[in-house]
Amino acid sequence: MNKIIKCAVTAGTIVGAIGASAASDNSIPRVGFVAGAGGYPKMAVTNQAFFDGLSDAGYKDGSTMQVVFRTAEGNMRLMPQLIKEVLAEKVDYLVVSSSPGCAAAQKAMTSVPVLCISVQDDPIKEGLTTTLAHGNGNMVGVHSHLPDGIAQQLAMLQKLKPGLRKLSVMFNPMNETHKRLLVRWEQIAASQNIDIIAMPAVGSRDLEKAIINAKASQAEIAIGLLGADTYAMRKEVAEAASAYGLPIAMDTPGGYTEMGGVATIGVDIVPLYRQGALELMVPMLKGIRPSELPWIGPKVATMKINDGVAKRFNLATQSK
Repeated sequence: MNKIIKCAVTAGTIVGAIGASAASDNSIPRVGFVAGAGGYPKMAVTNQAFFDGLSDAGYKDGSTMQVVFRTAEGNMRLMPQLIKEVLAEKVDYLVVSSSPGCAAAQKAMTSVPVLCISVQDDPIKEGLTTTLAHGNGNMVGVHSHLPDGIAQQLAMLQKLKPGLRKLSVMFNPMNETHKRLLVRWEQIAASQNIDIIAMPAVGSRDLEKAIINAKASQAEIAIGLLGADTYAMRKEVAEAASAYGLPIAMDTPGGYTEMGGVATIGVDIVPLYRQGALELMVPMLKGIRPSELPWIGPKVATMKINDGVAKRFNLATQSK
C-alpha cells in the first residue's frame, strides 16, 4: 500500500513541476487525470492514446493545458483519495478511468465537468447516467459495454478451446463491476452447459492460489475481466499462467500477448480512449457541457492470439 501511495503522489508532483510556468495563466485549463494504472509521462497505452488525441487537437501539457496526474496502479481502493487530491488542486476538468474510479468521482459530488473513461459495464447499470444519448449533469464518458459482449467472448473462447465445459473467470472481488459481470458470465455459460469457476484475485499475490484452485476444479481455460486492476498485473498473469499450466486470456489491452499471454478477448479500448479525447474532452475544453455530449461505446469484440503460446497450451491458433 505505501509503495502505491508514494507512486501516486510522485506522479502528481512531477506534473505540477512541468506545468508550473503555465499555472499563472488562467486561460490555460487545468485537467485532472486519475488513472487506474500506469504512470506519467511514461503512460499505459490507453492513457497514451488519450493524451495523443489531445495533443493532435492542440492541447499539450505545459503549453496549452496543465495536467494534474495521479495513478492508483491497479489498487482501486485508492481512487476516492486520489480524486480528492486532484480536486484539491483546483482543476477545471476531471478525467477518471475505470468503473470504480468513475463511481468514486460521482460520490465526490464535484461541480467540475467529469469525463469517465473505460467504464466496464453498461453506464446505466453502473448508475452513472440514465441514458447513453447524453451525459447526466456534469458527467459523460466512454464505456466498453456490448449488450452481447459476453456471448461474443464466450464464442471466441470456444474457438480457442473446442468442447469447452469448465471455464474459470478471474475477477477482483473488491470490484463491484467485476462481481456483477461474474454473475452474467455464470448465466450465459449455464445456457450452454458450461460451468464457471470463480477465480478471485485482488492483486498479483493472489494469482498462485487462484490458479491452483481453478486447476483443482478442472478449469480448462480462464479469462480475466477488464479493469485497471487486472491491467496492472497483466505481466504477472501471463507468467503465472505459463508456470502453472492454465491458459488465461485477458479482457484487457496493453500488450498482454506480447508479454507472453495466450490471448486478449474483448473490446479494444485503446482507440476508445483516443475517441474520448477527440469527441468528448476537446468539446468540453471548448465549453460544451457534458450533458450536451453522448456517451461513447464499442461496436464489436475482437480476439488477438499469441499462436506460439496457444500451441504450448494445445489450443487452436489463428493459423489453423
